Amino acid sequence: MRLKAKHLLQMTALAAAAAALGLGANFLRREPLPLLRALPGAGAGMPAIGEVDADFVEQMRLASGILLVDARSSAAYRLGRLPGALSLPLADFAAAYAALEPQLRQAELLILYCSDRTCGDSPELARRLWHKGLKKLLLFPGGMEEWLGRGHAVEK
Repeated sequence: MRLKAKHLLQMTALAAAAAALGLGANFLRREPLPLLRALPGAGAGMPAIGEVDADFVEQMRLASGILLVDARSSAAYRLGRLPGALSLPLADFAAAYAALEPQLRQAELLILYCSDRTCGDSPELARRLWHKGLKKLLLFPGGMEEWLGRGHAVEK
């Protein structure tokens, strides 16, 4: 079943409205939920980076201008990844970044992930990308573990 552009636009508008409503409600709470956190070792001048969950990623992954970026090793990427994700492994950052830089700079938003909440690769990748001038970043800290746990499909 193909989605018409009209329906895709309506779904995107609905998702944006729901996100805005949720953020607004959180803002008005007496004790709001922490949505942003500073990256370890971020240093001066680098703000907190927002975090998202698997359901948010599933809703947004097909939206125009959003790129999913896998910080895991190339071998892990080949075994399975979020559908449509690009590989930017920390072990080969310089070469991989050079190859992907045009796509990364054209994106409106980069969602970075690695294996799970204990993996430090996606926060480190965020730090490196920030210092390269890419500022529109979100972290998906649950990574592949949360993605698979929610029953979402993977690409091989």
